[in-house]
Amino acid sequence: MEKSNQEKLLALKKSLNHVGKLLSTAVIVILMLVGAFLIYYVVSAKIISQKAGVVPKISLYTIISGSMEPSIKVFDIILDVRIDDPSTVKVGDVITFNSTSSISKGKTVTHRVMDIKKVNEKYEFVTKGDNNLSADSDTAKEDNLIGKTVLKIPKLGYIQYFILSKIGWIILILLPAIGIIIYDAMKLFNILGVNEKAKDIKNTSKLLGYSRKAENKKIEETIEKIKKKQYSMKNKE
Repeated sequence: MEKSNQEKLLALKKSLNHVGKLLSTAVIVILMLVGAFLIYYVVSAKIISQKAGVVPKISLYTIISGSMEPSIKVFDIILDVRIDDPSTVKVGDVITFNSTSSISKGKTVTHRVMDIKKVNEKYEFVTKGDNNLSADSDTAKEDNLIGKTVLKIPKLGYIQYFILSKIGWIILILLPAIGIIIYDAMKLFNILGVNEKAKDIKNTSKLLGYSRKAENKKIEETIEKIKKKQYSMKNKE
């Protein structure tokens, strides 16, 4: 019965160890992805974009208005590739640019190209939000282009906003700590498991040693009895 309980305990420890490893791996992968996202976001959006005339090759933006719904919704994240040649932009493309329209002047806007013009040998793009009733009041100039939208990641912006919040930062600190605690706990379980096995082996060895001693003692007693019996028989003769 005792052996059965020990086997169950060892099986439980193995299961916990396996689950702990999976959780630790998942936490590490998530942290690496989040870390890569944050590093790229900071480098491209905060450092590179602050340099005059420099547009990053790849840009990530979180949509905060419903002007492009239903194709692009609020809190979707878009990935833009820099437009090195304005002539490659076609009607129907979704582009991101620094707006000069009266309503959104100075803001970064992502809208669809409705028409293309050429003024003073430079391209200008008539843009409109899919959800807007009319086109933007001013065209997007080629010098103000940031990139063409090539990928949409639905609702990932929620994670970005969460990460940038105080609670998000606290969790980002807690998650690695929890991962380390789980890893250390699994190591402790392993050590305890090894110790238990060592104790079992030691106890088994002791039991075997005791049983051998007992058997040897019985053999010696039997030999003594035989010797005594032989001695008494000789005396009788």
